[in-house]
Amino acid sequence: MELIVVPAALNLAMLLLGLLAAAAFFAICYYLFISPALKLKAEQDSPPPREGFVYEVRLDDQRRNRRVSVGLVDSDIKLRLNGIKEDQMVLKFVKERELEEYEITVSPGSQVFWRPPHARKIEPMKDDETFPSRELIGHPALFRVAASVKNNRPLQYAEFELSTSFFINSIGEEQMRFSVTLLRIFPGVDSKSRNKKGLFSFSRFKAGQEDAGEAA
Repeated sequence: MELIVVPAALNLAMLLLGLLAAAAFFAICYYLFISPALKLKAEQDSPPPREGFVYEVRLDDQRRNRRVSVGLVDSDIKLRLNGIKEDQMVLKFVKERELEEYEITVSPGSQVFWRPPHARKIEPMKDDETFPSRELIGHPALFRVAASVKNNRPLQYAEFELSTSFFINSIGEEQMRFSVTLLRIFPGVDSKSRNKKGLFSFSRFKAGQEDAGEAA
C-alpha cells in the first residue's frame, strides 16, 4: 500500500483555511446573535435617564421631517418607568424648505400635561397641538408625561422642557436646533425597584410631597 505524502505547504494552507473558516463562522454568529443579545441586555439593565438629560433635534433641507417619541422602552426617549406608556408623547418637527422656519406638532398618546410657549399655567393636553418654532424663542414649552393622575393633576410624572437655540453649521450658516431636556422625575426614582423587564418604579411620596407636586 502506497502512502500519500501531503506537502507541508498544502498542509499549512489547509490549516489556515480551517482557522479562517472558524473565525468567519464565529464573527457571523457574534454579529447576528451575540451582539444583539448583549445590546438588549445592556438596554434592559440601563436605568431611567437622569435629570438634565438632553435630546437634541436638528433638521436641514435633506431631512425636513423628524419624529421624536417619549415613552417606556421602545420610544426615542426611554423613561423605563412603570406607568409610562409607549409613545406617550410624540413631537413632530417639519422644516420649511430653504427657511429656518419650523412647524411643531405635539401628540399625546396618553396622559400629558403642558404649558404652551408664552403661557403661565400647566393644562391637560387632550388633542394634537401645533405651533410655529418662533414661539419657542425665549419661551420654552413645558411637558409633564404622567404615570398617574389625581384630581386632574399629574401625580407621578417626568417633566420635560422643549427649547430652541441657534448654531453655526459647518458651512457657516445659522441654523436652529431643538432641545428636549428632562427637568425632573417626580417624586423620584426608586433605584432598587428594577423588575425582570428592566422597569423601575417611582419613589414613594414623603409627608407633604404629594401636595407639593400638585402645586408645582
